[in-house]
Amino acid sequence: MQEIFQYVDAAFPRFLEELVPLCPCRSVAGDATGLGQAHNFLLGKLAVLGLSPQTYGEKEHPLVIAGSREGVGAAKVLFYNHYDVVPEGASEHWQTPPFCPAVREGRLWGRGVSDDKGPLMARLQAIEAILAVKGELPVGAAFLLDGQEETGSGQLSFLVEKQPETLRRLTDADVCLWENGRTLPDQSPEVAFGVRSTLSVEFRVRTSNGDEHGRMGAELPNAAWRLIWALASLKDAGENIQIAGFYDDVLPPRLCDLETVAQYPYDEEGMLTQKEIPSFLLGLRGAPLKEKIFLQPSLTVCGLSAGEPWKGYRNIVPCAASARLSIILVPNQRAEDILEKLRQHLAEKGFPDIQVIASGAGFPIRTPLDTPWRPVLEQAAEKVYQKPVAPSITQLGSGPAYLLRMVQPELPILCACGVAGLDSGHHSAKENIWLENYKNGIKFTIATLYQAANASPAWGNP
Repeated sequence: MQEIFQYVDAAFPRFLEELVPLCPCRSVAGDATGLGQAHNFLLGKLAVLGLSPQTYGEKEHPLVIAGSREGVGAAKVLFYNHYDVVPEGASEHWQTPPFCPAVREGRLWGRGVSDDKGPLMARLQAIEAILAVKGELPVGAAFLLDGQEETGSGQLSFLVEKQPETLRRLTDADVCLWENGRTLPDQSPEVAFGVRSTLSVEFRVRTSNGDEHGRMGAELPNAAWRLIWALASLKDAGENIQIAGFYDDVLPPRLCDLETVAQYPYDEEGMLTQKEIPSFLLGLRGAPLKEKIFLQPSLTVCGLSAGEPWKGYRNIVPCAASARLSIILVPNQRAEDILEKLRQHLAEKGFPDIQVIASGAGFPIRTPLDTPWRPVLEQAAEKVYQKPVAPSITQLGSGPAYLLRMVQPELPILCACGVAGLDSGHHSAKENIWLENYKNGIKFTIATLYQAANASPAWGNP
């Protein structure tokens, strides 16, 4: 591996430059040109590496790209990544143009560099480095590249529903390394043993047939207040979600889960400083804070709208209001069940007029902490970082991992071998990766493939 690591060191400037044609592709939902450019770039890259890429799904949507190559060893590692990104938002929030990656102060800045084009390219470049030095892979490698992860992975859902045998074949592997992984402030790599899921909900309410002058606020129903009261019914001041039965199916933590959470090196002071806040919610610190972060579901109001304030101050009684909510689920919660309980809650609290529009489905997934792939990643980390891995119960974000589990119920799915840091700023105008993290992410992928070849071939998926 040292010879391959030396190749990575020498080729690293070129590897960074290779992100230049991919990251400027504005692969945002609805931008057919940008998605098509990213799609075609990746088809070409996989083909050059001998991964024989093919596309799958409905033709009118961004297609799933899949490719694989055999290795010397019997094991096969599946890499899941996505090539779509979230919209860039207001340009004035960016220090440099979002789709023009820029290097500043040891970091690469731009939309997609961390979520998820940087991690995707680092994994492909790991394959390139191995082939350049050795001419063959130590184990089989497969890639599943999603063009709709940020908007619900409709193509993967289509494959699950209409072509499950195809997706089962594409995901036939001994392990799946999920889209990204993080390096913590002490430079130890995180390995997450789960992927949560998100139920995205929009509330809409209309109280009359049009806005009216504010002087009529004593006689006409106000859509903004109606929405506020409905939202206030969802949580109490102690951050407890008040939807009946919401916590019923939350998986009780095992002793090993609590020990893992307690030992996780969460940088509380660093986070408080980074966010410029004096304390966390409810004043939590230590184990209680980490248990709430990693083991409990959450409900967040992500946006509110009423009265069209962007048009300037309007002294009105608004007739319509809306809100967007994000409900992050943990095992064993299911989106369909929580959505039904939410609707029942609104009806019982006197808000049957609140229209609920939901997107997102499925369930969170977990991989046992004692999976045989854990020592593989631990040994690989030692060779790259000279530090032990930091195990995490689950990644804090969500994703469509449940779709893979629907066709491969026993597939271990682990979040590792990525390039992100705690301050990578996913979905924000500060999205970035440290250059050193990028290089180490390539090497971590290489080391993982070689450690997989050296380990027992009898994986026995848990």
